[in-house]
Amino acid sequence: MSNAIKKTIAVLLVIIFAVLFDQITKFWAEDNFASLRYPDHQIEMTVQPEHAGVTLEDFVKKTNDSLSDENVLRTVASATRDNNRIFASDIVNDGDKISFGYMSRTVNPFWDYQYARNPGAAFSFLADQSEQFRRIFFGITGIVALIALGAFIGFSSWKNDKRLIITLACVMGGALGNIIDRFRLGYVIDFISWHVGEHYWPTFNIADVFVTCGIALLLIELLVHKDKNKTNDNTAKKDDVTKSANTEEKTANTEEKTAESAA
Repeated sequence: MSNAIKKTIAVLLVIIFAVLFDQITKFWAEDNFASLRYPDHQIEMTVQPEHAGVTLEDFVKKTNDSLSDENVLRTVASATRDNNRIFASDIVNDGDKISFGYMSRTVNPFWDYQYARNPGAAFSFLADQSEQFRRIFFGITGIVALIALGAFIGFSSWKNDKRLIITLACVMGGALGNIIDRFRLGYVIDFISWHVGEHYWPTFNIADVFVTCGIALLLIELLVHKDKNKTNDNTAKKDDVTKSANTEEKTANTEEKTAESAA
């Protein structure tokens, strides 16, 4: 198998994995979380026999044991049954379909899952522009970036630049995942929320992880190459100095022998 084919297969596998991982997790977030910011996005849960006969608040706690007390209250406050408001102390029955306008999950004190829609780029850049403009702008810029990265990979040597090529493939996979959202929905689904106390990092998704990690690895790879080139240059200089010294020594020995022969 030629190096070009190996490179192509490796890049495609990374991109496919990144896109599938990103899209699957976004569908999962859509199915499991809601946000009070988006009235059209609700989560519906059916009461099972083992949870019937308890209050709405206890039902939420039992079916979402990772929720903090604050999030339990927010979840209960958004609940409806048959399009009617239902309260924390109301009893839920077997087969009831409860709709929630807010649902999140706490992974640890610094990490929550929370549904969000980002119509803009990083830090909501251009979020206030029209949907049509955003689709065209982000779609075109994303495709141009993919073409540029693909061209760079195409001219790179699989034998010498494997890590660099895989890193760029990660960036391409992440970018493609968000581009799909742009064309499919007009916005990007984010659902990972990191925070320290009340200080929150902008919500992000798996595609962002691939892009960010890819760029970080790219910088590391460039630094490693820079150090290698510097080391190679120093080694080459030392070799040149050594060769020059050997040449001068040989010349001196030759002149000395010539002088002795003449004497």
